[in-house]
Amino acid sequence: MLKPQVRLYATGIIRISRHPQAIGQILWCLTHGLWIGSSFMLVTCVGLIGHHIFAVWHGDRRSKARFGEAFDELKANTSIVPFAAVLDGRQQLQWQEFVRPAQLGIAIAVGVFWWAHRFIPTAAGLMRNSALQNLLG
Repeated sequence: MLKPQVRLYATGIIRISRHPQAIGQILWCLTHGLWIGSSFMLVTCVGLIGHHIFAVWHGDRRSKARFGEAFDELKANTSIVPFAAVLDGRQQLQWQEFVRPAQLGIAIAVGVFWWAHRFIPTAAGLMRNSALQNLLG
């Protein structure tokens, strides 16, 4: 019986970083930790960043176990750190890979979330006042 073959691709976002979601979440943690700056946020961010670093290491380890030499080739041609493989010549950006309808949707969603950040303090205040009114009766 034929077994389906899985190919590992070093195209698209993988050209920039082999673990784009983890890198994005680490950057989110860093920026929000600096922005909010409370001790709770800093401890939370350290824990989340540690979790994502572990996930990158564990993901690479599992991929090596599953795909063997194919993953070794992918690892040799990509990087975890964004743009490192591009800067040292292992990858060359292909801008046409990023000009797709789904990318427009992502850009719109990022813009909406960025714009909506201005309402967070107001919404938090409304929720706090509502909770106090419910508590006091």
